[in-house]
Amino acid sequence: MERLRRLSESLAQSLEQCLRDLNDPTRLSYIGPAGELREVMRAAIQQLAPDEEIRIQPWYKGVPTANGKSTNPSQAERARYAAQVRGGDPEQVKELDAIVEGSIGRISRDTYTVSSKSFHSGAAQEKVRKLTGWIFAILDEVLPE
Repeated sequence: MERLRRLSESLAQSLEQCLRDLNDPTRLSYIGPAGELREVMRAAIQQLAPDEEIRIQPWYKGVPTANGKSTNPSQAERARYAAQVRGGDPEQVKELDAIVEGSIGRISRDTYTVSSKSFHSGAAQEKVRKLTGWIFAILDEVLPE
């Protein structure tokens, strides 16, 4: 948390709020904390990986913009660059990023397809708790000491 706080106080506060929400036994849904966790990861990585620095990397491919006339760095490329600069493992970050995206998708789909309170108070909370671990693993690879 302290390393994230040095990067951005607001991102650290957002992560702290997610942790509080995760431990709130009265919550009925965990979509909010899951989305906010993803946003903390995305915003932290974006701050650590400027577009112009990623574009000059030999491995840069990018993703097409809406108009198809240019490309922007993907989240995976941003994570790879941030880990590379810090001396972390870019391949591990890429794998973790895919796990995070898959987890958030599953949480959202499950919430829409299962309406029982027991799902929301049990299984969804557990999924977001696991997601939190993956987010901390990614941040550990990319945040400066």
